[in-house]
Amino acid sequence: MAINWQQLEKDLSPIKNYKDLCKRFNGSFSYPCIRNTFDFSIPALIDYTHRLLSGDSRGRYKEYEAKITQGLTKLTQASCESVFDLTRQTDSREKFELYVDRVGIPASEIIQVLKYLLYWFIPGEKYLSGLVRNDPASSEAIKVMAEHGIRTNLQLLQRGISDEGRKFLADITGLPLVVVMGLVNRADFSRMPWASKATISNIIGAGYTSMAQLANADPEQLSADFFQHGKDIEKNLKFGNEIENSYRIAKIIPVLVQAET
Repeated sequence: MAINWQQLEKDLSPIKNYKDLCKRFNGSFSYPCIRNTFDFSIPALIDYTHRLLSGDSRGRYKEYEAKITQGLTKLTQASCESVFDLTRQTDSREKFELYVDRVGIPASEIIQVLKYLLYWFIPGEKYLSGLVRNDPASSEAIKVMAEHGIRTNLQLLQRGISDEGRKFLADITGLPLVVVMGLVNRADFSRMPWASKATISNIIGAGYTSMAQLANADPEQLSADFFQHGKDIEKNLKFGNEIENSYRIAKIIPVLVQAET
């Protein structure tokens, strides 16, 4: 089956190219905490995708969900075992071409699923400095982390996923444990699809400092806290475009960070 790579890489936009896509997957899965948590079976991913996309209050993703579910169902029928199995078998152009020939699924449908995984499911690696807005104390703490070789969200999550790990980080960096916990929580928020530093800063600014706290929030109180935060920073924040979806996603996203003890 001939592969039109020019069209496929156009479909991948704004991802630079297929090589970059594979590099990002390999980077994320190089962290055990990500590999162990996000290597869903394809049936489990179909269920998660339904909960993730169908819950949008404005119904924006109905057609998209149908397309992704169709592609995932075909992969199940082709005996694809899991998310990691799919990315491993397609982690180069050559492997992708062989995989398409073997499973008989249109290349465009597999590309669509891979792009979905990158943007909606598998946490990508981001610099910690890109998760902070107007918070000098956190910015200084990030510089200290960098001095100890921790510069990205996934590096920090891997080291600080447990209470024991966070205490060790506090010991070696000299940062207060509460500051380390704050940075870990920022990194945890960055796992949510499309979470920008503005979104993360607004969630924290509204008083919800961890994924668990956001997931367990009372919706009415969350709305009130969010609008109050908007007033405090003199911005007209729109609940439905930001916090509502973050709250919904926080309730279903796989738990990664262990609670403080």
